[in-house]
Amino acid sequence: MRSILKGIIKIGIPARAGPSLQRQLCTKVAAVTVNPQHSALQRYEDDLQNEFQQILREERQSVLEPVEDPTSLEVFPNTKPAFNFAAYVNKSPTLQQLVSLGVELHKLEKRKGIAQFVLGLDFDRDMKNHIRFLADIGVPAESFGEFLTKNPLIFKEDIGDLETRVNYLQSKRFLSEEITRIVSKNPFWLMLSTKRIDRRLGYFQKTFVLEGAEVRALATKQPRLITYNLEHVRKNTFTVQEEMGFEKEEVKQLLLSKPRIWMIKTEALQYRFEYLHRRMKLTHAQLLQTPDLLLTRDVRIKQRHGFLKFLGKVQYDPKKELYIPLKSLAEGTDEEFVTEVAKSNMECYNRFLKTL
Repeated sequence: MRSILKGIIKIGIPARAGPSLQRQLCTKVAAVTVNPQHSALQRYEDDLQNEFQQILREERQSVLEPVEDPTSLEVFPNTKPAFNFAAYVNKSPTLQQLVSLGVELHKLEKRKGIAQFVLGLDFDRDMKNHIRFLADIGVPAESFGEFLTKNPLIFKEDIGDLETRVNYLQSKRFLSEEITRIVSKNPFWLMLSTKRIDRRLGYFQKTFVLEGAEVRALATKQPRLITYNLEHVRKNTFTVQEEMGFEKEEVKQLLLSKPRIWMIKTEALQYRFEYLHRRMKLTHAQLLQTPDLLLTRDVRIKQRHGFLKFLGKVQYDPKKELYIPLKSLAEGTDEEFVTEVAKSNMECYNRFLKTL
């Protein structure tokens, strides 16, 4: 891979349980049941694919910015590949170069039209300048494979257009390292014209009454939100402000601290708040201090809060003795929570889980 990059870039890329039940559960040993979890990377990839599908739909529907060949951009349905790259790799220098850069060809095979698109490219003619461009704006060389796996359509874009989109961010006083993070964390950002990005940034600034520095901070912290489905963003905004009852300044505080709240399913957000606020009796102030709870899996919160309740240790007021930090419900492993926070043992915890 290093040799390829040198050829591209002249300079290197740089109710409490009774005591008898509690004793019974906490003195018997039970095997630990491990539930397989969906990987964070896969969820991230799924999110990106869903977002880009929405972006492409919006692009096709836009009167201001028609897409010349919309059918060629429908790339993410989970369809079986018509063929695989294996038969072509040994004969294609372009595919060999992509493999050396870390591109996962088996993922490209599953995307409608992408395999044919990639096979029609020549590395020196169609790809080298784009890779050099990514290096010039600071995308790490070790990230090229992941970037191109997620967005091979970057090779459809004119280099001049890509430069214009970066220049736009510079004109809005984004720092170089901020631009690098934006492009790296959201490979599809550069697919949108400056007009569309400007409208998106303007929407967040107007809706949440953000200062210029706050807009930049939001875009840098969670660049995927800026290109996310606006209908979904509006629904979650309504939920946070009207249904959950946060004041406008509090909504702004939540957005800047945990922007991913606006990207999760509305129903999940509503259900989680209902449990935290109605069942656990947490105040809005407490949720503002520990917003991670709104992004934590329901089962984790229920299990850990339930275990503390079972032990008689539910005490989330920092002004009182035996205080349990709310963040402990969201952070760390179960073993760390049980031993360091609940001051119990895993045998007792697993026995308790079997009663749920």
